[in-house]
Amino acid sequence: MKVTILATAFFWLTSSVAAQSWPRFEDYPARTYAGSIHRPKWIRHVTGAEWRDNLNKLVILPEVNFAGQYFVSVHSCGTFCRYYTMTDLSSGRELELLKNFAAGEPTPKTREGYPYITDLETRANSKLLVAHYLIQAPGGDECRERAFVLNNGTVTPVTGTRRTACPN
Repeated sequence: MKVTILATAFFWLTSSVAAQSWPRFEDYPARTYAGSIHRPKWIRHVTGAEWRDNLNKLVILPEVNFAGQYFVSVHSCGTFCRYYTMTDLSSGRELELLKNFAAGEPTPKTREGYPYITDLETRANSKLLVAHYLIQAPGGDECRERAFVLNNGTVTPVTGTRRTACPN
């Protein structure tokens, strides 16, 4: 009986600690900029809710969506090709911090040699950025993720890469 209770407590504590070790957006708060917005130079408003980039590809509305004052946008450059831009909306200045998350020619590959594409997850009120990697493995798609933090003008990893369930 004691062994069962101890084993149950051990597994409960282990899973509890593991769940707490992954960073949360609220762990890295950022004050949200409330001044006038300086749109990126590459974006143009077409009609209604339609915005386009300099390649005439659809992009999202330019608003603060990362670390309190930045606009992170994904841009399509073809099949299995994308890149990210990051604009300081308080000044309109472009930052070159997200180049490592691009997928172009040649297609980025994992250490095992499998091609992958990255989706970035951000929050307006957080300095945490989560990179979700969709990997085209021989046995089917595989997903991994890694957390990064914007600190002193650099995007720095705060975790290793872990396997996750792929979205449906």
